[in-house]
Amino acid sequence: MVHPNVATHSILSLKELRYSIRERQLLQGITLELPSGESVAVTGPSGSGKSTLLSLVLGLITPGKGQVSVVGRDMSTLRGKRLARHRAQHLSMIFQFGELLPELTPVENVALAALLAGEPRQAAYERAAGLLDEVGVTGTTATTGELSGGERQRTAVARALMNKPSLILADEPTGSLDTAARGTVADLLFSLPQRWGCGLLVVTHDPSVAARADRQFNLREGLLHAGPVTT
Repeated sequence: MVHPNVATHSILSLKELRYSIRERQLLQGITLELPSGESVAVTGPSGSGKSTLLSLVLGLITPGKGQVSVVGRDMSTLRGKRLARHRAQHLSMIFQFGELLPELTPVENVALAALLAGEPRQAAYERAAGLLDEVGVTGTTATTGELSGGERQRTAVARALMNKPSLILADEPTGSLDTAARGTVADLLFSLPQRWGCGLLVVTHDPSVAARADRQFNLREGLLHAGPVTT
């Protein structure tokens, strides 16, 4: 399936983003523009602020200074239902361990968000099955808990695509996988911006995963430094 990106435009804009925890300045002026159709990978040591950066983009926490805009909306100005609606319309998240319901089948997991949003059951299940076919998880009646790690993460990717997001965030999406599955999932993940016309922001410890991104940054001492990690 090909989803052409008709017009490239900014999906995520970070402007002079600052965030402190107690006396520690975790982010010290992060600026980044991520257009549709492009991927960015952020590496950095544990505790450097990578997961905090994702939380700021999601609007789960508010920056001390600066601005986070997703599809032109300042996340700090949105509250309650308006924030939840903007997230649901434009953002999807992929976690290290998938965060799927293990007792449900893959198609049930993928269809769930659409069903909760009121989409008719048949339509939701048909779309979910089509997405699972696209990511290579097809025809299984096993519960998600019975799948391999790679199959679970590919199911998580399908679930992330269910709401046709403008921006996909991924937090260590290959961190729990073996080498073979890691490569397969990473290839799938970084193919999404061009195929779906979305933006992709990945945080990872794995330089081989980060190298697949259109742009790489290393987060250290509160700032984003362009390029891969050098030792």
